Amino acid sequence: MFIPMGTVVAVCMMLTVLFASRFPWLGLNNVSPPWVLRSIGVVAIAAGLWNALWHGLRHVGQFWGHMALGSGVLLVFLGILLYLPVTQQFDRLNNLRPFAVVALLAFGLYYGWTLYHL
Repeated sequence: MFIPMGTVVAVCMMLTVLFASRFPWLGLNNVSPPWVLRSIGVVAIAAGLWNALWHGLRHVGQFWGHMALGSGVLLVFLGILLYLPVTQQFDRLNNLRPFAVVALLAFGLYYGWTLYHL
């Protein structure tokens, strides 16, 4: 069975949005145990590094290369915030979390919409 990597990355984006968000109507961040957050953080970092460094940098001049680079950077950023305990996070970076979550949500929805229409 073959699952396209775009589908895997889109699922990783949506999982990261669900667990990294602190919006009361969307987030699982406050109710999840730390080991779950760290696990999702590791998956998000791995997917983001693959997306940015392998696919994004190989297709820099193309639309999907830019999409992969942008979503990969956001996945790595939010994955690091999920992986680190709250006491070790920088306040300035943590203040960027809502913007990164909304941006990753937009990337994930666009990926999902495009995959649905293929």
